[in-house]
Amino acid sequence: MVPFPVFWCFALLSNTAASAQWVNIAWALGDNRLPAAVLAVWQISALLGTIPGVLLGARAARRLGHVRTLVWSSAVEAASCLAVAAVAWDTGDGLSTRRALLVAVVCSVTPFAVGFGGPSWLALVGAWPGSASRTRQLLLDSIQFQLGRTAGPPVAALLIATVAHPVPVAAVANSVTFLAVTVIMLAAGRTPGVGPPPPRPADAPRARPSWRLFGSTAVLAAAGYALASDTSRLYVARLVRAADLPAVVFSVTVSVVALTAAGAAAVAARRRIPDRRLAQLGLGLLAAGLLVWATASTLGVPAWIVGGALVGASLPLAHAALTSLVMGEAGDADQATGAAVTMATNTGAVALGSTVVAPLVSPLGPLVFLPLAALAAIALARVRRRYRADAPVPPPAVPVPVGGVSAEGSPPGRPR
Repeated sequence: MVPFPVFWCFALLSNTAASAQWVNIAWALGDNRLPAAVLAVWQISALLGTIPGVLLGARAARRLGHVRTLVWSSAVEAASCLAVAAVAWDTGDGLSTRRALLVAVVCSVTPFAVGFGGPSWLALVGAWPGSASRTRQLLLDSIQFQLGRTAGPPVAALLIATVAHPVPVAAVANSVTFLAVTVIMLAAGRTPGVGPPPPRPADAPRARPSWRLFGSTAVLAAAGYALASDTSRLYVARLVRAADLPAVVFSVTVSVVALTAAGAAAVAARRRIPDRRLAQLGLGLLAAGLLVWATASTLGVPAWIVGGALVGASLPLAHAALTSLVMGEAGDADQATGAAVTMATNTGAVALGSTVVAPLVSPLGPLVFLPLAALAAIALARVRRRYRADAPVPPPAVPVPVGGVSAEGSPPGRPR
């Protein structure tokens, strides 16, 4: 198998380019000359692309294995970046409303590819040979993801300031990195013993049905977390521009979010913190950060920076803990399904949130973050009520099934 540090470095390169592309697209579609509905269409397109991708990706992981699924995912994502580069080419005066809507729609291909490979990515990283804890592996993956998001915005700001067509340039560079990921995945696929998963034994214990996972506390909390965090960050660019602040403020804010996220993930990965506590800490920091962002009309640039630091620190903690909880309920035999449920829930929540929040952005300004902070607080209360530290756990009369979840919020017997 490819050594994890090699995989990690290639993933960092790819996420850096993807972050630069995302910032360029967000800045272009956040132009105040465009209707706010363009951003909502962008998120709805992501939903329509991600949900089919996740469903197909979970099925492909069971039939082809995680490595082969990621090969196809990376190849499709590279092609989608080239499509974005083609439709985002403008005359130099900014995107028209029609062209901006076209860009928002074509961008749905990238979320499809991400959704297709996402369940395999999380399952592969979480169960990497030699790993001792799924949550720790997800935190290590979050570090490279957030470091990529830290390096991406300065690159994007440089492109915005110096290149006539920053979105196409960033998209082409991103496509090249995904081709590199495809090559390393092909190399991993040639490793002896790596291939489609073996057939499931007839007498193997069954995990919790995937449709029942959607009603679990962890999934509902993940939905609230995603709606509050991702929806709020979607409109940061527009609110920064509405305050007549330069692009560097948005770039620095996004970088601070990513940098503090990487730092929080690094600290958490070195400590044996139960998933329930990580989730509570992450949701609490998210609520606090959104409250600070709500004061941006009064405090200006400092509010964006401080709020970004709090929001950033919340992201890896809540994401890794809640994802691990859901994957634990899915069972060790079907980690990709648990990851797929989490991804589908997050995508649906963000699409719903962007649709509801879009008409409120202009009249409320930064105050739009207040109800999102309340939502994060509600999710925190749900997790705290469901996963109690002092809840008595009677000894089971029968062996604990694979899909069970302990009082610590992790599968029984799994090293932490």
